[in-house]
Amino acid sequence: MWNPYAQGGWTNTANPNAGSSGRSVPQPSIFGALPYPTPISSPTFLTFRFSSCSPTLLDSTVTGPKSRTFFRVKTDSPTPVVIIEWLKHPIVEIRNILSKRQTSHWLALSADKSYRTMSALGKTFVWAPDGKYICLYSAGLGAPQIYARVFREDGEVTLELTQEAVQIGLLELCVTAALLLQSGRNID
Repeated sequence: MWNPYAQGGWTNTANPNAGSSGRSVPQPSIFGALPYPTPISSPTFLTFRFSSCSPTLLDSTVTGPKSRTFFRVKTDSPTPVVIIEWLKHPIVEIRNILSKRQTSHWLALSADKSYRTMSALGKTFVWAPDGKYICLYSAGLGAPQIYARVFREDGEVTLELTQEAVQIGLLELCVTAALLLQSGRNID
């Protein structure tokens, strides 16, 4: 009986008849002929926290890596970067990034109400729940790429962004989206 594994020198000591049965012609190797799966590594996230929330998230400080203050959120006066008008249908503007528009158009709720799309930087992104997180993914064909995730724990809101998200200009957009998504107010 011929053993197909014996071509590589493998033998079965429990069954001496399962050897190479005299075959001496080496078989071609398929090693390297097929694509080698590369493990998908988890992205590294930069952490931003909404803290000093008094009395709500709408009056907070956003700190980032090395506890550096990145933004101050105030309800009584517009910030230098973001303006949110809390009307019946809220309006958002991010200076030099996002023109004034209704939050329901910028963070549009899907028909089945399972995710929101966000148009920014000439692309479409998707905010979708995933366990304790609301994650920002790339939209379109192919495997989605994660750019950010936001969650609330022990009364504190945390936003985590990948380094790529910051590099392509998503920081202010994600801080604003996190604020809107975690505000507890109706944004539609």
